[in-house]
Parts: sequence; C-alpha cells; structure tokens
Amino acid sequence: MKSVKQNALMHNLLLLLCENETISVSRIAAILDTSESTIRRKIDILNDALKETGYGYIDKSPRRGLHLVVEDRAAINKLFANYELKNIMTGERQIYKYLILILSGKNNKITLNELSERVYDSIPVVRKNLTVCEEWLSLFELHLSIKKNVGITLKGSEESIRLAIKHIVINNDLYSIDESIRIFAQGIDLELLKQCIFAIESEWNFKFTEESFHSMLVYAALAISRFSHTVLTISDTERKTVLKYNEYSWSKSLFKMIEEKFSVEIGEDEIIFFAVQLLCSYLIHSENFEENNAYKYDEKLKTFITRIISVVSDVINVDLTQDKELYYGLLNHIRPAIFRMRFEKHSTQTLTNFIKEEYKQTYRVSWALSILFEEYYGINISSTELSYITLYIQSSLDRMSQPIKMALVTELGMGLNQLFCNKIKISVPKVEKIAIISLHDFNVKMLDQYDLIVTTSSLKISSDKVIQLSSLLSDNGIGLIKQKIEMLKSRQLETKKKFDVSCHTLFDPKLIFTHLKVKDKEALLSLLSKHLVSLGYVSSKYHASILKREKTVSTYIGNSVAIPHGNSGLVNESKVAIAILDEAIQWDTENEVDTVFLLVFRISSHEDSKRVQLFYKGFLELIETDEKLKYLRSLPEDELYKYLVQ
Repeated sequence: MKSVKQNALMHNLLLLLCENETISVSRIAAILDTSESTIRRKIDILNDALKETGYGYIDKSPRRGLHLVVEDRAAINKLFANYELKNIMTGERQIYKYLILILSGKNNKITLNELSERVYDSIPVVRKNLTVCEEWLSLFELHLSIKKNVGITLKGSEESIRLAIKHIVINNDLYSIDESIRIFAQGIDLELLKQCIFAIESEWNFKFTEESFHSMLVYAALAISRFSHTVLTISDTERKTVLKYNEYSWSKSLFKMIEEKFSVEIGEDEIIFFAVQLLCSYLIHSENFEENNAYKYDEKLKTFITRIISVVSDVINVDLTQDKELYYGLLNHIRPAIFRMRFEKHSTQTLTNFIKEEYKQTYRVSWALSILFEEYYGINISSTELSYITLYIQSSLDRMSQPIKMALVTELGMGLNQLFCNKIKISVPKVEKIAIISLHDFNVKMLDQYDLIVTTSSLKISSDKVIQLSSLLSDNGIGLIKQKIEMLKSRQLETKKKFDVSCHTLFDPKLIFTHLKVKDKEALLSLLSKHLVSLGYVSSKYHASILKREKTVSTYIGNSVAIPHGNSGLVNESKVAIAILDEAIQWDTENEVDTVFLLVFRISSHEDSKRVQLFYKGFLELIETDEKLKYLRSLPEDELYKYLVQ
C-alpha cells in the first residue's frame, strides 16, 4: 500500500511539473498535502532519474521555483501511461535494501554477484548505487572496500556498525521494526527480550520514549547475537564516564537478566556500550516541574541551564528566568542530549526542517546557545538538538504571551458579526475574546484598549493596529489577521538598534563582500577563510574546522541566510565576515543561500561571551524580515559597513 502511495506521489509530482512553467516546492507541498522536505527529496530522485534516462532535467531557480526542461517529450508522456513509473524511481527504498544486505552480511562481506541477484539490479547499476551507500555509511565512519575476487567488505568499528544498524532498523520503511531486528539478530526471541526491558523500566521507575525503546531493543538484540564473534572498542573516556551514572547500573541489571533468560555470557564491554546508548536515550518525564529522579544531575549542568535561559531572555528581551517548566524541561532534555552529541555519530532530523520554518525566529535565537555548548562542554551542538531546544523556548514564549485583545468595528448585523467572531476564535487560538463595537461608537481613544482592530469600514485613522478587510468571512481575510497577529507577537523579539557599540569591532570593511560571484559553498568558505588568515584573525587550520562543522550540522537559518563558523580555539580575534552573493549557491541538500555571515568568535572571557550574546541580539533584528534582508542585500560594501555600526 505504501509503495502505491509513493508511486502516486511521484506521478502527481511529475504531472505538476509538466503543467506549470514554474512552481515552488511549497506550492507543490500544499497541493499534494505533503511536507516540503519530502517533496525536495522526491524532486532530487526524479531529477536524477530524468537525467539518467535522457528524458530531461529539473531546473531549480532561486525565488522562481522549479522548471521541467524536457529533452524527450514522447518519453515523458509515456511515463503517464504507466502508473508505476516503471523502474525510474528506485530511490531511497532500493538503497535501504542495499544497506540492509551489506550490514547483515556474514563477516561484513558480500559479493557483487550475490548483491546483484538479491536486489535485482545489474552489476553496473549495483556499482553506481554502492556510491550512494558509501555516502550514507560515511555518516557513521564506515566505508566499503570493493575488490575483484573478494567482493564488498564493510570497514569500520563494531560500535559504528551497530549505530548504523540501529538507524536502518528505526528509519527504513521496507520492514517493521521487529522484522528488521530479526534480519540482523536471527533467532532472537524478541518478545522475551522486550519483557526484560519492561522489567528494568519497572524496577528503576523510568519509561523510554517509543524511539528510544526500539533503539534499546536493537542494541540488546545485537549484543546477544554479535558478542561472540565481534569486538567492541570502548575508549577510556567512555569507560570512566559511564561508571559515574545510574545508566551503568541499569545496563548491568538488564544484562544480568538477559544472561539468565537467554543462557548466554555477555562481557563488561557490552554492558558499557549499552550504558552509553542509555545515556543518549530519551526518557518520558512526568508533567510535574521537577528533576527526573532516574537521572543524576551535577551542579555544572544546573548552572548551564540557568545560563541558557538567561542568555535567551537577554537576546529576546523577554524574562523567561521564572519559568520553572522551561528550566526543568531543559534540564531533563539537555543531559542526554550532551551524551548524544558526544557519542552518537549521526542523528535523525525528523522535525528539524519543520521547526526551522514554523518557528524561524526562535530557531535563530537558539543559535546564540551554540557558543555556550562549546564553552561548557567542548561540543558542537547539532541542528537536531538545536531544534528541540527551540521547541522548549517557543513553548515558554507561548505560555508567557498574553491573549490578543481584538475589537470588531462594524456596521453589519449581529448575526454576521457573531459568525465572524466564532470563525476567528476557531482559526486563531490566541484570540479569546472579541469586542464588537458599532461604527458610530468607535473613537480614536479606543486604539489603546486593543491589540488589533478589525473592520470592513474606513475608520479614517492611520494605525498599525487597524486592519480593513473587504470581507469578514473570506479565507484571505482570516489569513491577513493571522499575519498581523504574528507581527504583533514578533515585536517581543525586536531590539531597539542593530548592534551594541561593543559589537562594532566585530566588523571590518575588509571582510565585507557584496555582489560576490562564487561557484559553490566550498569556494566561498575558502575565500573568506583566506582573507581572515591574511589579516591575522584566525589560524590556517580554521578553514578545515568550518568544513568539519558543516558536515555535521547545517548552518542554514532560513530566508537564504547561513551562519557558518569554525573552532573558536583557532581564532585570534573575533570578527564577522559577510558575503552577499549575486547568485544563490547550494548550501545543504535542501536549501540555497545568497547571504552568509561567517561568525569568527573567540571565547576566552565572560566579556567575550557577553559580546557574542549582544551580537546575536542585533543580528536577529538585522535579518528579521524579508524587507530588511532585501535592503541589506542592496547596499554596497562601504554603505553596508556604515549600516552595521551606525
């Protein structure tokens, strides 16, 4: 059923491209009722297939959308006669088949012929798809060795292989989770193993989230099936870290039970490896605003959480320091998040793109915290974890925001007025009460009593609070009201001026480039890094540290803006390099960028940290709206520098 649904999606996607000269990803997503990230993935698959078959290709133009360039119209038309789109869309599902066979191969080996026969692809196609597999496996520090008369050998540590298997089991849509586990751990009594994990949850009084439960089930099954013929390499850091926490005791208890139930003997390294995964896992917390008793907290973490909330409050000019729900929510979330970022080599991004778009301004605020993670724990925060922190901050802001006070100034009948009020309350939850005022009773003094005044009549006054609609009940009118309310809410994130005077030294006219032409992201970052090195602001190794970070976390923050940055330990003097491009470049797999702020920050004192906070505060104001960005992009280099430091 899922396969039919995917084929229908590809069919409709191709149809929309054929019927429209240009069409945006967001428009396609809205028409097909599918997420933008899914549409982008399918567009890439479709584009590769069209190029490969010689049918044509999809041209991606910034701010214009997608355009189908047809090189063989007859062939394109034939595709619509075949609802399955033939074999043009092997895509993600086929790659998962390859990965499952590679990761489950005996002694980490499989021959080309065997792989070809089992995936029903020719040897040349297999070789091509193996390059895609290689890219995916590299996320876990694994690679493939392909030799004649030997076949395909998976190279890498046992720890990395197990992490990769876990992600395959959790994320593939070819098999259920239980079916997937049985592929990698044949003969395991999964129901008995689940009972063991349930018993440990009950004994230690904690509950896994659904994904974490399945992850622990995978790791436990792999421990039973692989411990006798594989070797885990546990670092001294992991060994010393794990012994300090309750998770080691949980792991020890679980494997003691497993040894009894499954009649096996499992070594200490397996217990420690499993404990590390426990440290990285999500637990379900109670709704009470308190520390989770299952966790062991230290004062450094508590201080860190307090600092996070203080920084966010300062940046957005809203005091969140008294929000206990925010404090304990972050406390319970960030402890395992730190271990995830330290020990996991890759993480899922189920919600990241949605959060970036839905809570764009709050997500940008949360970037100010990245420097704190480096300062306190020496780790680079991932975009996934940054997204989840964004949700906690957004929830706090929603709790603190007051209901919108709205008035309807009208000369219409009461029945129509009530119908409008009911529609608004359903469509816009932030509006709880709407005062109905007759047109003849309205006076200018009432402006101070309401956040928003809606009317179909001309009030003959000029105010940002007033919206005049042509129709009260149209969807367009409701949309305008929502936009105005979002604008009112965003005002709490505004700052009075662009940058505090202490930030002015961050800008150097020699590091501001407008109308820049570069072929790609790597060329741009290389250019900016060379200028920074020549001016003595960073060491020669700084460029490599930027690229390393970009491989693990996307620094795209929306509106075609990116904020790359490297290792602060390689910075001699804090600076911000700015590049405004003539043409957008591909930044990550899904986004193009034409405005780049390379953040070169050195944090060696409290004053340095404070200045970074003040920078982010001004930066949010600088890029807050499309109009502000458009103005920014229009300035020549000298005017842009003056604009930043005025």
